[in-house]
Amino acid sequence: MPEAVSLFAKAQRCLSERRIAEALSHFDQAAAAGFDINECAAGRWTCWMLSGSFERAWEESTLIEQNSNHDPHRFWNGQSWAGKRVMIRCLHGLGDTIQFIRYAPLIRSVSRELTVQVHPQLVTLIEGVPAIDRVITWDGGCDQDDRDYWDIQMEVTELPRAFKARVDSVPADVPYIFIPKERINWSRSLLEDRSGLHIGLVWEAGAWNPGRSLPFESLEPLLGKSEHTFYNLQKDSDLCTRTSNWPLRELEAHARDIRDTAALMLQLDLVITVDTMSAHLAGALGRPVWILLPYEADWRWMLNRSDTPWYPTARLFRQERPGDWGSALRKLLNAITTPTILPSSSVPHK
Repeated sequence: MPEAVSLFAKAQRCLSERRIAEALSHFDQAAAAGFDINECAAGRWTCWMLSGSFERAWEESTLIEQNSNHDPHRFWNGQSWAGKRVMIRCLHGLGDTIQFIRYAPLIRSVSRELTVQVHPQLVTLIEGVPAIDRVITWDGGCDQDDRDYWDIQMEVTELPRAFKARVDSVPADVPYIFIPKERINWSRSLLEDRSGLHIGLVWEAGAWNPGRSLPFESLEPLLGKSEHTFYNLQKDSDLCTRTSNWPLRELEAHARDIRDTAALMLQLDLVITVDTMSAHLAGALGRPVWILLPYEADWRWMLNRSDTPWYPTARLFRQERPGDWGSALRKLLNAITTPTILPSSSVPHK
């Protein structure tokens, strides 16, 4: 067993260093030496997703399912949802919900009814997905055993596997979340009439992964681009007003909820953000979004890509070494000086 533990540790180290072929080999060897087969399969799953081999990742998911006890976050048993009342439960992060709710229209096209249970913060936003019949939250009168709302239930992160997603088959028509016209009109009144680009900034991700966050001070070279107007989209932060000589105009403080944040994004020419919910929100709205990624970026951004099949209006700027935000920011600063930097886009509304 010590050999198995050592091999698994080698696999994890190779994975963190993004040496994918070596990581896969060590995960296989660790499993053969007696290490937990599900942990090894989960490691290989991440390897396959990072490398864009989604089909191989779903094979690992099946292996884990076959060898696992009941997972409280796995509800779907493979049953067809044709003609059924379907419940999608969104028990993971806010960004996961926004990313994978794109599959709702595909389910609704064959199901009888579609209910989605989301975090309270997301109710008004997800109501802007036309395919959904009902949006509820934890206190919405429907629990896991309440069959008044559903015949089949799924967790939102199960949807890519259910549809056997491949890099070339991800539903990528954007926008797929729409904002009411009255909120768009409200947001339009908050932006100043200035020349140059109107750019929203988000520099902090969730506390659970501080490696995704960017020190605000590192944005000062960007804020020095005086031909553009920069807006704060960072929730609950006054850091910008205390540490910078350049003005960062306030937007997020005006938002009552995430739907209002989305309405504000629709008025901007560009959103620059770290890997957090804001990246998914801008992408789902079809807004131009530049995402700053750490070296050990999440599986969904894959490897060595400046684009992503999940969001056609997104552009990725990666650290070249762990903790090296300077390399990512240099590439971003160079990009923002080019004459044509943004894809064409429209402002969606109901």
